[in-house]
Amino acid sequence: MVKCNPRNGKYMACCLLYRGDVVPKDVNSAISVIKTKGAIQFVDWCPTGFKVGINSQPPIAIPGLKFFHFLKI
Repeated sequence: MVKCNPRNGKYMACCLLYRGDVVPKDVNSAISVIKTKGAIQFVDWCPTGFKVGINSQPPIAIPGLKFFHFLKI
């Protein structure tokens, strides 16, 4: 176990996972917003800092579970 306070350190990577109707342009825009805010700092030896996964299959609702179906706006 490692004691870690993100306010005092840097991140190695950030993983963004998308499902459904998502295009790479939207993903790049989200990454750009995160980078311009400057709230997250990454280690110097990992220049990209982001791992992205896009699954074209939309999420499905399972009857009886309290999950919500989100529509793209």
